Amino acid sequence: MTLSAEDRLDILDLIGRADQLATRRDAGAYADLFTADAMLDGSQGVHPAAELPSAVGPIWAAEGPATLHLTLNPVIDPGAGPDEAVVSSILLIVDPATPITIRTAAAITQTVRRTGGTWRIARRTVAPAASGAGAAGGAGATGGAAGEADRSVPG
Repeated sequence: MTLSAEDRLDILDLIGRADQLATRRDAGAYADLFTADAMLDGSQGVHPAAELPSAVGPIWAAEGPATLHLTLNPVIDPGAGPDEAVVSSILLIVDPATPITIRTAAAITQTVRRTGGTWRIARRTVAPAASGAGAAGGAGATGGAAGEADRSVPG
């Protein structure tokens, strides 16, 4: 299956918005980007969609008072069906205080699904970037996490 340019742009917007909301620490809006049956998983545990608003707050708090969640090098591959795609990327969590410091890097794999005409995250998986887990991508990969890293900070 081939994804249209419009689908790819919508998916990139979804992925960027998730990390923007993690930066803003807006757990409610962040959770709204996920499907009702979504899963967020990584070293910080497994969190179903219903738990996201309460689960991500403590994870983000562990990063410190202010961090930036930056999505790098997203690659979008077709998923298992016409309304599914798999997105692999690297997430940098950055402390913007001077001197700017990279707190961590994570490999993010996300399965996204078109539901009611809108792309939503069905699974977000966070792995240490050094493992290369997110770099493989492809339709066979499992989908990914929120602003997480080696500590799996679902952001």
